[in-house]
Amino acid sequence: MSVFKVKTAQWATTIAIFLIWQMAALATDWPMYRGPTTDGISPDPILTNWPTNGPPVIWQNGSLSNGFSVIVVSRGRAFTMISQFNGASYFEYCVSVDAATGTNIWATQVDSCPFDPTVTYNGGDGTPPYNTGDGPRDTPSVDNDRVIALTVLLHLVCMNVTNGAILWDDDLQTTYGASVIQYDSCESPTIDNGLIYINLNTANNNQTLAAFRTSDGSVAWSSQNEKVTHTTPVVITIQGVRQVIFATTTGLISVDSTSGAFLWKFPYPFPPISVSMGAGPVVYSNMVYCTAGYGSGAAAATVTLSNNVWTATQLYYKNTAAGQAYSSIWMTPVCYQGYIYSLCGQNSTFLTPPLSCIQMSTGNLMWSTNNFGMGGLILVNSNLLVLTEDGQLVLAQCNPNAYTELARYRAFTFTAGTPGKCWNNPSYANGIIYARSTRSGLALNVAAGITQPPPIIATQPLSRAAVVGSSPSFSVLVTNSISNNYQWEFAVTNVLAGRTNATLVLTNVQSTNFGNYTVLVSNSGGAVTSTPASLTLAASPAISSSTLNGKTLSFVVPTQFGPTYFVEYKTNLAQPAWTPLTNVAGTGSSVTITDRVTTNAITFYRVRLQ
Repeated sequence: MSVFKVKTAQWATTIAIFLIWQMAALATDWPMYRGPTTDGISPDPILTNWPTNGPPVIWQNGSLSNGFSVIVVSRGRAFTMISQFNGASYFEYCVSVDAATGTNIWATQVDSCPFDPTVTYNGGDGTPPYNTGDGPRDTPSVDNDRVIALTVLLHLVCMNVTNGAILWDDDLQTTYGASVIQYDSCESPTIDNGLIYINLNTANNNQTLAAFRTSDGSVAWSSQNEKVTHTTPVVITIQGVRQVIFATTTGLISVDSTSGAFLWKFPYPFPPISVSMGAGPVVYSNMVYCTAGYGSGAAAATVTLSNNVWTATQLYYKNTAAGQAYSSIWMTPVCYQGYIYSLCGQNSTFLTPPLSCIQMSTGNLMWSTNNFGMGGLILVNSNLLVLTEDGQLVLAQCNPNAYTELARYRAFTFTAGTPGKCWNNPSYANGIIYARSTRSGLALNVAAGITQPPPIIATQPLSRAAVVGSSPSFSVLVTNSISNNYQWEFAVTNVLAGRTNATLVLTNVQSTNFGNYTVLVSNSGGAVTSTPASLTLAASPAISSSTLNGKTLSFVVPTQFGPTYFVEYKTNLAQPAWTPLTNVAGTGSSVTITDRVTTNAITFYRVRLQ
């Protein structure tokens, strides 16, 4: 402990600690609304023989409620949009949770939310008790270290993936004249090669379809005059050209992804969209498929390129007379080997709409199975993963000859006392199913039997100093598995019983606890041991220098990593107690403390450890 005397001073400071987070994916992440390739497809394997009582539930988080946003996953974290009451009204939040544990990490308020999740109309439509939980319709997208969200009121917001801090924010209505349509925006930002694709729905001619840079939110290009629907753009390569397809009110519009140059348009054979179109375009080879509810139906076209001229030629049109299997209000279908798999139903029906299989080239209905409701589906490897409206997860084969169910599990249960529903897609990343209802979110492990790579330690435990009686801790960060086992050891060979978490906390350490600590991290793919981290007895604190410049006092305190350094003062050494001034966490570097002198009294300062 060091003591010296100086004029009385009082000071306050804020220490900002910036943590750099980096996680690598085990297999394929799901960073956007329709997955990594915007087509609702994951190439990863999935366990098809689920246990009788369902796949293991890794976590369930009740705070992920209110709204129809999908859970997206990137490098060990999951993100989604929710509405939350904040004093007098509801606000829209982008939230981040740990993908492995469901633990809340951050929540950033991004806009007001014009939806009351308790009502049973608008987004609350449905059959009781599947008729509450209104909120955001949009899904955030992750691009490396950035999370991009487009709110229901058209704020384009970019956040830091680590802590949710807003990096840039653009009110598209104010800046570009964008306008909100009935039921507000359902468009999720589509990202490709550093560009965010959005239909601004602006009155400015030839500036409706736009691309913004993820780096700073600036406009890369804008083109066309096509009004927005509730769909999300799709990025795809056709005839060797990378392009973005927008489902507008009058047809499918394709533009060059880099320049925004017009490529082709497929005008709908049904009337222009006046109420809602939520199902986005589906592309297979050079065929494109679209579907809409409210009396629209479904249609398909072939897209060709000849002598630098693009042509979209209609293959067929199935109107509502063909049956509800062709009308999807908001759920985008998937395609596997030339067959469309779709959840379709009219707006007057809930819970009963079917899962249907349609041959994409002809429009022929192969089969249709009722009672899936207006939920969501994606394609995982060669299997359909469906989230039904009433909260069941269903795994089925992509079999055009017959409906073939592989597994079924009730993920969510709704009652009169706990109403809710599922009007969104599940997600699939790294062997885990992520699903949301309007009441909660959950994660299910379906990776059993799938070989995992051994764990990789991204951040080794750090050596630290401590004083006797304190409670220091060590932590390790592993990047590539959601099912790791941890075992801490002391002095190489002493296994610490019960110490099986990523963080080791030592309580009331004594001299016998000083030494080297390691952790063995293992999973089904292998094991790895961390580098040793030393716990040493902290050296006595000291003040290396001090200066008084006018009425500003500065003194330098060398620190070690680990202990907390408490700065205290008194005006008379005969006084029994010291008055706390401040404390700082030891970082291993010197800390400069400044103080503003306010009186001429003699004051003594000391620094002690704890």
